[in-house]
Amino acid sequence: MTLTGDESTTINPLTLMESAREKYTLARARREIPELALLSIHGAIEDTLRAHLLRINSPAALGAFSGVLAAMQALDRQPLSAEEVDAVQRLHRLRGRIARGEHLAVTGETLAAYQRLATMILPRYGVQALPVTEPDRPRSRPTQPIRLQTALPNDEPVHVRLRDRHAAYDEARRVRALGDQAFDAEVRKPLVPGWVAPTLIIVSIFIIGLAMALSLQNPTAPVPPPSVPIANPSLASTASLSDMPTVAATAGPEATVVGEPPATVEPSPAADTLAVGRIAVVSDGIPALNLRAQPGLSPDIPVLLVLEPGTQVEILSGPVERDGWVWWQVRSAGIEGWCAGAYLQVRP
Repeated sequence: MTLTGDESTTINPLTLMESAREKYTLARARREIPELALLSIHGAIEDTLRAHLLRINSPAALGAFSGVLAAMQALDRQPLSAEEVDAVQRLHRLRGRIARGEHLAVTGETLAAYQRLATMILPRYGVQALPVTEPDRPRSRPTQPIRLQTALPNDEPVHVRLRDRHAAYDEARRVRALGDQAFDAEVRKPLVPGWVAPTLIIVSIFIIGLAMALSLQNPTAPVPPPSVPIANPSLASTASLSDMPTVAATAGPEATVVGEPPATVEPSPAADTLAVGRIAVVSDGIPALNLRAQPGLSPDIPVLLVLEPGTQVEILSGPVERDGWVWWQVRSAGIEGWCAGAYLQVRP
């Protein structure tokens, strides 16, 4: 504070001392807001020092604050010590940062230290200042670390909390300028992620292909399966490979396809002819022969047993024509069922 002109004529030591008392009292009332309390403490110390220089008619009383501190340190009686001058200068720097709009997180220990500094300086130059008692000491903010109290304050407990308000204002203005664009981009954001549509297309193609494959495996008009030759030439009729589930996997390259078997088989009175009560064996010319619960090739008829070549069976009844084949009811291993007679040979 530099006083010049008409303003300096209205300032006198008593006015400044009264102002110092009021500011110090205000600082005690503002202890819950440390930044404002620091401003009041600085004002109280500055008014006290200028009032003392006015009383001794020092020309530095109305000059720059740095000159005030230099003059107070150079006094013959009751001068400020170098340590006190350094502390007041730090307080002056903090006051300037707060005045420029910086937001400072001032700890309670820092504020208490500057209050103790004021109680040391103000009474020395005629301004009454109550000492800092435990109830009047400001409480530390919970987010700040606890620090040991020192006789004089220092800058360590003070940390910059936010950027300068001008930089914050510029940042806020830039954000507001981009606000509409950011809002439009958020509104135009698709409700469904971009990967969903391609995934649905791939899944649909897979399902369609699977359905076509299943339809090809189950045609509406069944095609009669090929047959394999038998060892006994007297058995002119042949059985379907579908009657033997393992033929397709085991038939050799010499297997040939023959025509459809005749619908009927004329009975022969020969000794090797199939007849009820005779014992027959499965032909060696086939890998295996299915023993079905009923005569016929319908897929609904279950297969009771798979007979290997050379298996002995007892003929129980027959013959029965169905699905272009001649079927005989036989018994093997205690299980009764129907099999194609074209693959049975009468045991000699």
